[in-house]
Amino acid sequence: MRNVGRHHKRRCIAGADPLLMPKLLHIGLLILAVSAVAIADALLKKAAVGGGGFTEALKSPLMIGAILLYLFQIFFFTYIFVAGWKLSIVSILQTGLYALITLTAGVLFFGESLNTVQITAIVLTLTGVVLLNF
Repeated sequence: MRNVGRHHKRRCIAGADPLLMPKLLHIGLLILAVSAVAIADALLKKAAVGGGGFTEALKSPLMIGAILLYLFQIFFFTYIFVAGWKLSIVSILQTGLYALITLTAGVLFFGESLNTVQITAIVLTLTGVVLLNF
């Protein structure tokens, strides 16, 4: 019994916060869930620009990947909500991260460009995401 107390005391002395690891896990899962949605949407865009119209886009093998990624994000968002996160906070974090990921994908993979107003909006959005975590 004494060893348990000493072990706990060492963790406290070292400054370990027992609530930090679950929060970091939840943030990691949130990032994975948002990334899954953003990547799935990029796969939909790739299937759509392949030519052949709407029906051909639905038949694309990329659709299977998109569907699996959407299921993945449902699982992880459900876990985050069961863990007690507020919808209002998750939605803002999700929107900011999603915008960053999809904007990056649009520029890098689809040759899209951003104007000054859009870049300013990205900076403001990311600032808001950071501020929400305090």
